[in-house]
Amino acid sequence: MTPATALHRRGLGRLFASASASRASERFGRFFVRVSSATDADARTTREDEEGVDDDVGDDTRGDGGKTATTTTRATTRERMPTTHASRFAVDERGAREAMRAWLAASTRRPRRVRGVGGDGEPRYRPAYAPYWVFDVDAETTYRGSVQVEGNWIRAGATPTVRTFDATRSESQVCANFTHRRDYVDSLRPGASVDFSDASMLWEEVRREAPANVKIEPFEMRRSMALSLATARMRDATRSEAKKELLEKYKNATATRDVVVEFTTLGRVVRAVYHPVWYVSFSHGSIVDAETSKIIQQPREAVVCGVTGKVLSDELYCETKARAVAFSAVALPAAVAAMAWPDSALLWLGQGGVGAVAAAASAAVVARSMPKMEQAKVDAERVREEERAFERAMRSSGNVEWMDESVQRYRDDAEWIRWAELDKLNWDRRQRQAWAYNILETQIYRCRERQEMRQEMEERAQQADEAERRQAAKEKRWGAEFKRESTRAPSGRHPGHSRDIHGFYKVLRLSERLGLATEEEVKAAYRAVALETHPDKVVGDEAAKKRAAERFQLVQKAYATLGDKEARVAYDRK
Repeated sequence: MTPATALHRRGLGRLFASASASRASERFGRFFVRVSSATDADARTTREDEEGVDDDVGDDTRGDGGKTATTTTRATTRERMPTTHASRFAVDERGAREAMRAWLAASTRRPRRVRGVGGDGEPRYRPAYAPYWVFDVDAETTYRGSVQVEGNWIRAGATPTVRTFDATRSESQVCANFTHRRDYVDSLRPGASVDFSDASMLWEEVRREAPANVKIEPFEMRRSMALSLATARMRDATRSEAKKELLEKYKNATATRDVVVEFTTLGRVVRAVYHPVWYVSFSHGSIVDAETSKIIQQPREAVVCGVTGKVLSDELYCETKARAVAFSAVALPAAVAAMAWPDSALLWLGQGGVGAVAAAASAAVVARSMPKMEQAKVDAERVREEERAFERAMRSSGNVEWMDESVQRYRDDAEWIRWAELDKLNWDRRQRQAWAYNILETQIYRCRERQEMRQEMEERAQQADEAERRQAAKEKRWGAEFKRESTRAPSGRHPGHSRDIHGFYKVLRLSERLGLATEEEVKAAYRAVALETHPDKVVGDEAAKKRAAERFQLVQKAYATLGDKEARVAYDRK
C-alpha cells in the first residue's frame, strides 16, 4: 500500500461519510460549548466568533463593507475593530506575466514558457481579492521531548518562554477560502503589507480603486476554524524550533522524537484582510484523462502576489530539456567513438542512436513522474508523523498521558497538516471544506470527552478528600484506634462477581472474565477492540461509519471505567 493510498483510506475515505460542510458547521458551534479547562478562554472567544464576525464579513463580500470583531483572552467583552483592511494592486497583469516568466527562467529544469489550459494560447491571468484571517498572538510556550545522543535517548525540555506571532508571520495568517491549495495562499503573508492604522487601507477605500474585472472571494471559513488552523501552525513552528534547539543543546545529538509543545495563549487580536492576487491557469506536462482514457495536457495553477510579485506554484520539470540532456549524454560519446574508430563507425552510431532514443524516452517519463514522486515522499513523511502522534495519543487512553493536552494537540496538529498536504495535486474545494469541519468536530468531541473525564476525576478526588476528613473527625472524637468497619458486603457482591449493568465487559469481549480480568487483560482487550472499531478502519456507507463511531465511543467509555481501579470496583458493585 502506497503512502498516498494509506492516507486516502484514513483521510478522504472518511470525508465522503461525513455530513455536509454546512451541517457540520452548525453542529460544531454547539459542540464547542464544553471544552477542556485549558481552552475555556478559546471556547468563549469561539462562541463570540460564531455569533458576530462571520455575518459581518459575509456582508462585506457582498459590497457593504462589514465590520469585524477583535477578541482577546484577557477580555470578557467583545471589542469592535475597524472595518476590514486591504492592500492595493501593486502588480498589474503585465507585471504578473513578467513575474511568471522570471520564475520560469530562474531554474534550468523549468520550461522557458507554458501554454494555456488545453495546450493552446497563453496562460490566463485572473485578478482577485483573497480573504484572510490575520492573528496577532502572544503565547507562553514550553516543550519536552527526547533527543538521541550517542545512541541513547535522553528526555529534555525547556522553561516557559513568551513568543509573539505577529501579523507578519506566515503562521498567523489563514486564507478564509477553501478554493485554493493551502501551500499557495497561506504563504503570501498579507498582514505584512497592511498598515492597520492607515485609514486609506480600509476595505471601503481600496475597493473603489480595484480593477473592474477583479473577483472578491467570500469568507467561507469561520474565524474559529481559522484560529484552530493558525494555532496548529504556530505549535508546529514552535515544535520545529524546539527540535533544532535540542540538537544544538546536546553535543553529538543526532535525532529527536516525541517533542510536544505546551502552548498557552496570553492574548490575541484578530483582523480580516483582503489581499490582491493573480491566479494563473496554464498547462504543463501530460496526463491520462480518467473519463476518455486519452492523453491530455495537465492543467495547473500558479498564484502571483498582487503586492510583491512572488510566484507560488508546483515545481515544473521540462520534458523537452530532459529528453535533450539524456539524448546528448548517450549520443555524443557514441559520435566521438565513431570518429575515433572509423572502421566501426556504423556500429557505434547505430548503438548510440538506439540508446539515445531510449534514454530520451526514459528521461521524459522521469520528468513527468517527478511531481508525483516528490508528493509521495511528502505523504510518506506525513503518514509516519501522524501514526506516531496517534500512537502516543492512544497508548494511554483514559490515563494521565491521555489527559495531557500537549500530547493530544500533537495529534490534532498532525491531522491539520494531513488535511493541508494530502493529495494536494488534486485539490477539491467541497471535499476539503467538508473534511475540515469533520476534523474540527472530531477534535472538539475529544476535547469535550477529556473535560468530562477531568470532572469525574475531580469528583472522585473530592469524595476521597471528604472521606478522609470524616475519618479524621471520627478518629479525633473516638480516638486514634477507631477504624470504620462494615460487616455487610457491598450490594451483596464479592470479588469475581459483577452484573455488568452497562455491558462494558461484553464490549471489550471479557464476558468470560467478568469481574476477574486483570489490568493487562483489560488493556490488551481494549487495544484489540479499538483497532477493529476505529472509524478510520471501517469501510462502508455513512450509516456504517456512524455505527462504528458510536461503538468506538462506547469502547473508550468501557476502558475508561474498567481500566481505572476505583471506577471498576464501583462498577462491579452495582
